[in-house]
Amino acid sequence: MIIKTIIFSFTFILLSAFSAFPCEKVYSENDTIFRIPNLFESDTLIELSITTDLKTLIKDTGNKSKYHKARLSYHLGDSIVSMSVCMKTRGNFRKDRSICPFPPMKIKFNKSQASYSLFHDQKKLKIVTHCQNRNRRYEQMLIQEYLIYKAYNLFTPESFNVRLAKITYKDSKNQMASLSKYAFFIEDFEKMAERNGKIARYDKKIHQNHTLIGKVTKLAIFQYMVGNTDWGVPTLHNIKLIAKTPNSRPVPVPYDFDWASLVNAPYAIPNKKLNIKSIHDRLYRGYKRTAKDFEYIFREFRMKKESLYNLYIECEYLSDKEKERVLNYFDKFYEIIDNPKKIKAEFIDQSRTIKYKK
Repeated sequence: MIIKTIIFSFTFILLSAFSAFPCEKVYSENDTIFRIPNLFESDTLIELSITTDLKTLIKDTGNKSKYHKARLSYHLGDSIVSMSVCMKTRGNFRKDRSICPFPPMKIKFNKSQASYSLFHDQKKLKIVTHCQNRNRRYEQMLIQEYLIYKAYNLFTPESFNVRLAKITYKDSKNQMASLSKYAFFIEDFEKMAERNGKIARYDKKIHQNHTLIGKVTKLAIFQYMVGNTDWGVPTLHNIKLIAKTPNSRPVPVPYDFDWASLVNAPYAIPNKKLNIKSIHDRLYRGYKRTAKDFEYIFREFRMKKESLYNLYIECEYLSDKEKERVLNYFDKFYEIIDNPKKIKAEFIDQSRTIKYKK
């Protein structure tokens, strides 16, 4: 009887109303909690429902978009875990409703309600959403972007962890029909830095060659492999920096891969300054290195080729057609890095060089 009373009381707390969680308050993480699996410790698909004033939320895409109250719920065995959260739209290009009528989101958790849930150690998380409600192509695009994050995890822990979810969005005012779509959560920047024993750095105007050379070269080769030119270190364009100290050489960490060839977004157009016609045209955007330096990194890409291919082959959410397209694209990459003449043409002759002012 005592145990039943405790369970009932705990459930009652989780099911408290939206008003119990003020959206503008930030909660600390100083309290000790019981060991519960971390959100990013598993690759298993999580199924959630989010109930909110959906129409108002997705239309709030201005520069000063605000948090909106919502309720997140998911099944845990025969029980339902439910908690108050706050959500807001986020992003730059994909926040444009002419591009994505359903924009990316940021979610903020109530520490006390999330304490014994899958989100127990999270404060705020980015969510990459499906962008378009009716076009099935966008669902595959989302899975492709998710897999690029997972692919980069294969090459370095200094990367963002992600977790795939199937979210059912429900409109609390019944002005929109419910919809169920894939999405994925992205690990918090500062938590990613901490996981790697480093601190988050926010400095701009750090030249690519002033980061850790081996790691930025690996990053540039990876971006070449997936066909992504939409990044830049000095401007922190789709790049975050982590470092051991405020003054040590940082490690650049990429994110936002929606302009990559593998994603194949219809809105993705390469920058005119790059002199490539299509996002499917690979371009190495790293700086000049020796053939020996490149070979050291290519060796790792060769070693991890099977794991990379299996990541895509074994993904049950990616269509066979998309798998074939990706593997063919990867095949061409491996043909290049196994051919000394092509390495010279693609990575040495076409590489960027530092221009010194006279």
